[in-house]
Amino acid sequence: MHMPAGIMPDWLLWWCNALTLLALILALWRLDYSKLVNLEQGMFIGAAYGFLTWIYVMNAGVTPGLTVHFLGVMLVVMMFGPWLALMVLMAAQSTATLFLGFGVVETLGFNITMCAIVPVVVAALIHFYCYYKLPRTFPVYIFQVGIGDLFCMAAVNIAITTCLMSYAGYMSDKIIDEFTIVLVMMGGMEATISTMLACLLIFFLPQSLTTFSDQEYLDGK
Repeated sequence: MHMPAGIMPDWLLWWCNALTLLALILALWRLDYSKLVNLEQGMFIGAAYGFLTWIYVMNAGVTPGLTVHFLGVMLVVMMFGPWLALMVLMAAQSTATLFLGFGVVETLGFNITMCAIVPVVVAALIHFYCYYKLPRTFPVYIFQVGIGDLFCMAAVNIAITTCLMSYAGYMSDKIIDEFTIVLVMMGGMEATISTMLACLLIFFLPQSLTTFSDQEYLDGK
């Protein structure tokens, strides 16, 4: 998502900048750096970063100048874990804004907060719940990717809608007509695509998903 300048109040943008900086520090502190030096994992990280940057510049326009895109959060969290996923998502969003001209620097912290931090928290909670409460079999794993995408998009939808209604003077019917419906449609498409990608990765590149274990799958966890 790319929020244009002049819609959100300055204090909210500064709070989001501070939250983004805090999330970056925590991610750097908790990051498993062994994945970065592993050639195979590095290739997966680079591919995810390139793919996310690509989809971040493929925007659906929403009045007035607000654009939205696929999040790609749940699958990335399942691939790398929450901390590395957060770093990849932040890097992709920053690249699209700073170097490719999509969005403005003034709202970068807000966009990262809404499209990376909020959904990563939701995705991590869903993953940990499924891991500790449900059998770790193939159908459950695929189920949490698809359902997780819907919950991530719903969380982003609620957060941005609240900001638009509270600080941008949007009417509820205007948000539903020009924003909510777009996110609902994109959430359904993303859940379908992410589930298909997760199936392909588990079948052909299970090593790309660090949260998936063949042995745990065979044992039913």
